Amino acid sequence: MIRNTKIIFIMAFMSCLSVFAAGQSMEKPFLLKSGNETIDCSPPYAAPLCIDYDNDGLQDLIVGTFRGKFRFYKNVGTKAKPVYNGFQLLQANGKDAVVKNW
Repeated sequence: MIRNTKIIFIMAFMSCLSVFAAGQSMEKPFLLKSGNETIDCSPPYAAPLCIDYDNDGLQDLIVGTFRGKFRFYKNVGTKAKPVYNGFQLLQANGKDAVVKNW
């Protein structure tokens, strides 16, 4: 399992701020796949973040779920063509990291 979750929250917040501060526009949405399956974090309200989490130079995918957990999809492809194969839940102190939302 993946650890060091505190930095994710800070980076996610700063990433969102930088997009809006720079006046950048959003691109057309598209579906991501893990292996041959579309990534589905049902129920809805997933919060995705592309970030080089493991410092290998590739953009990994972290998805916050409606139930307050965080999925880590490691990019095993390239910068130009990311590939994700399954996920691990992020952990803190040996337990799944959770943000209570109710």
